[in-house]
Amino acid sequence: MRERALAHLEAQPLSPLATRWLAALTLGADERLTRDDWDLLNASGTTHLMVISGLHVGLVATFVLLMGRGVARLVTPRRWRLVIWPWWLAGAAALGYASLAGLEPPALRAMLMTLVGLWVASGRHAPGPWQGWWLALGLVVIVDPLAVWRPGLWLSFLAVALLILVWQGRSRPRGVSGWVAALLRTQLLLAPLMAAAVLLAFARLAPAAPLVNLLVVPLVSSLMVPLGLIGWLLLPIPTLSTLAWQGFDGLARGVAVLLDAAVAGLPLWWPAPETVLTLALLLGGIAGLWALPALAMRLRLAGTLLLSVTLLGLEAPEIPPGTLRVRVQDVGQGQLVELRSASYRLLYDTGPRFASGFAPIEALWPAGQRFDTVIVSHADLDHAGGVSRLVERHAVGAYLAPLAEAVGVPVRPCRRGQRWERDGVRYRVLWPPPRAAHLSSNDRSCVLEVTAGDERLLITGDVGREIERAFLAEVDDPVTLLVAGHHGSATSSGPHLVQSLAPRHALFSAGRHNGYGHPADAVVRRFRRGGSCLWSTALDGALTAWLGRPEGAAVSATRSAEWRHGGVEGPCHAVESPH
Repeated sequence: MRERALAHLEAQPLSPLATRWLAALTLGADERLTRDDWDLLNASGTTHLMVISGLHVGLVATFVLLMGRGVARLVTPRRWRLVIWPWWLAGAAALGYASLAGLEPPALRAMLMTLVGLWVASGRHAPGPWQGWWLALGLVVIVDPLAVWRPGLWLSFLAVALLILVWQGRSRPRGVSGWVAALLRTQLLLAPLMAAAVLLAFARLAPAAPLVNLLVVPLVSSLMVPLGLIGWLLLPIPTLSTLAWQGFDGLARGVAVLLDAAVAGLPLWWPAPETVLTLALLLGGIAGLWALPALAMRLRLAGTLLLSVTLLGLEAPEIPPGTLRVRVQDVGQGQLVELRSASYRLLYDTGPRFASGFAPIEALWPAGQRFDTVIVSHADLDHAGGVSRLVERHAVGAYLAPLAEAVGVPVRPCRRGQRWERDGVRYRVLWPPPRAAHLSSNDRSCVLEVTAGDERLLITGDVGREIERAFLAEVDDPVTLLVAGHHGSATSSGPHLVQSLAPRHALFSAGRHNGYGHPADAVVRRFRRGGSCLWSTALDGALTAWLGRPEGAAVSATRSAEWRHGGVEGPCHAVESPH
């Protein structure tokens, strides 16, 4: 039925924008939305309006309930308030609409919450609002246990909890002015808490969201969604159905213009990762001051002023000169290493591009980043797969790659002997030599040595053991961090390199359950015998290390110890081979 409905919608004389939005708003077909649609919705903080949510399911249930009670009033005028069947009919409508939308997790969650909401609103042996909230949460988790790991679950229930808190004990608004004032108050109270929740879930903030939602939420809920649903209801009368959808079309284009203008003035903001938690706590504190009952107005105002000043003055800690932050990103079976100093940013490799066309680099940073230098070790897709996304989304000062490698962008040659220094951190290319066309692509990989203070990082790309011997004499020891060659393959990290360099930390950039068996059993044992601490993105997630600090280098992992096979042995993880 859903597929037939979508096919019918595609045949209507509507703009492409209206067709996509109508499919998403009324049928839950958010896969019809384009990347531009999602970018606009994310940047304006209105993504919640374009999925089947409690708003849409609740509107359907409310409409059917009002119609049912109206009929009951006509049929049984003296006892219509006691009639039960309109409530059952409204529940059936919520279930049917969510089913039509495919019962995807947001629609399923909205349907269960609506059913509990109808029970609470019916007033017959019903739980109070908080008991209903807990009941809905329990039902959602029982029916869809994976929902616990979806940010949408917590965003939904956090918003409803705040609404219960701020309206508990208050009288129902009266008249148009009362409802307008209630809507403004609700949106303003929701804005800081939902901004904090979005920050924690997605590490981004839409500054335009509070103002945009004040205008768009009533427009969508009072006009667009009803028009869309009325169009479906009037399908037996094509003229009226088309008329309703044309009204939706005009409103959709107007909303798109409004969102474009808002985003142009207040674009999406991605704060520094170090400040995300603090920002979220400050915003949550502001929301709490205004949501909690029985607080004096002076306390609310003073607290808000204090937290706002702190919020505006919050800045990410600067990296001091001579210090380097190394981050080996978790990009699956591939490699992407980000190096940052006080004013310089370098990428070594760009991660893979998979058969689906997805490149993990797309999910790491918002568009518009600046990278001073990007070194592409060689042209294999697990190292150069993200180059096209860099070109599309970010600004790059210079690309370096071996001359014989076609990486899809004009490059400067990466060759042995190149040196440069930024912010007191020294960079040196150890391989390939000027004439390397006779070597395989792996053996032409750029090998980079980076020195910060007395500590040293070495990244060897995919070179094999023979090539390791060729540049080993030029490596200054000791090596603090070694990004193991070829993701821990048995063809790299030979005994000569491991024994000579004895790296304090060896990092494997590999995919979890990869089909190559990386890191190889022999390589893992070799590093363990050499006394190296072993880390793997497959188990630890993204890895971060600092070089050049007085306290010495330390590696931190994104994931907790439960992900690691071998547990913890002192400061070193016992990384084991999959085989």
